[in-house]
Amino acid sequence: MSSREPASYARAVYDSLVAALTAEGQEQLLPAVLDELVQLARSGGPTAAEVTSAVELSAEQRTKIEKDLKARYGALLDIAYKVDPEILGGLLVRVGDKVLDSTLRQRLNAVQRNMMAG
Repeated sequence: MSSREPASYARAVYDSLVAALTAEGQEQLLPAVLDELVQLARSGGPTAAEVTSAVELSAEQRTKIEKDLKARYGALLDIAYKVDPEILGGLLVRVGDKVLDSTLRQRLNAVQRNMMAG
């Protein structure tokens, strides 16, 4: 692979990005999108995150969760949402290898363990 090939690929990607943003009337987003691409390249890609709730979350709830997770773990998250009635309430959040369990099921299990222990 010659040193010009990566540059020509980069140019083609850039041209496609500019064309897509222009078609949507979003040219002003180009600097922010390029910053995100640089961060993606440096980090190796977005971190997978999964948010599990007992019921479907509203768009407003999802927006708040995304804002909170991105502030805590970084802007490069690929967030998937899942519904599992078994958790009863609260949220189960997995980001990479980290787990935050604030589910009602987990709390009830903790109460049960405490009652059996003492």
